[in-house]
Amino acid sequence: MKVLSTLISASVLIGSVSAILGGQKVPQGSKTYTTSLRSTIDPKSPDDVSFCGGALISPTHVLTTASCTTTASANFVSVGAHYINGGEDGDEIKVVKVQNHPHFNKNTLSNDFAVLTLAKPSKYKPVKLPSPSGADITNGMWATAMGWGLTSAPPKGMSSEELLSLSQQVVSNDACRKMLKSTTIDNSHVCAGGVQGKSPCQGDTAGPLIKENARGDGDDVLIGLVSGGSGCGVKGSPAIYSRVSSALPWINTAMKAK
Repeated sequence: MKVLSTLISASVLIGSVSAILGGQKVPQGSKTYTTSLRSTIDPKSPDDVSFCGGALISPTHVLTTASCTTTASANFVSVGAHYINGGEDGDEIKVVKVQNHPHFNKNTLSNDFAVLTLAKPSKYKPVKLPSPSGADITNGMWATAMGWGLTSAPPKGMSSEELLSLSQQVVSNDACRKMLKSTTIDNSHVCAGGVQGKSPCQGDTAGPLIKENARGDGDDVLIGLVSGGSGCGVKGSPAIYSRVSSALPWINTAMKAK
């Protein structure tokens, strides 16, 4: 896989706080299962920035990516925030345990998952996990990616202060391999997008990819997490997401761990 280095290295290593390219503002008070990871919540610290995303999957657990947690310290999670600073309107909760998928491969980004255990329950409602059968994903369906994001491509792009969303069309893994000229996309991945000027970008690693159903946020299903790609908003280059259904047995076990 040709990893989108700006998605991971720029966000994690230098604390960039950028995300969705070509997105629209999410209405305040919605999609409150969306989370951001932070190494500190001290407003006086230069490290008080969102370096990755995630999703609340139980009152005390967040699903994110191992590409985030193995590269930076996920000491706190901001849950339910609309604004990127995390403390203005959301819960800021300490992380007490980090579990990375045992088969995570940092080179191919296979099994790019991590489960965070929170020190106390969040007041926000978790997002639904997908069916183990994988039936929540079909080729050609539309899904929604979210994050706090760049409004134009780097190096000139500026971060959004508000949560952004972006519609992405799912691409089959076979088509994705051909489009990206990659042999490392496997069953733990799902690809979406490939439209000029519309994609996840720097800092959006682990941002949720959601299947929206007719009954509103409470019926949303988490089908993916931003993992990699080969550029920001490049025509014909889909973004690569971690396919949540592929890791459900491990996720459920991790949530039960003491």
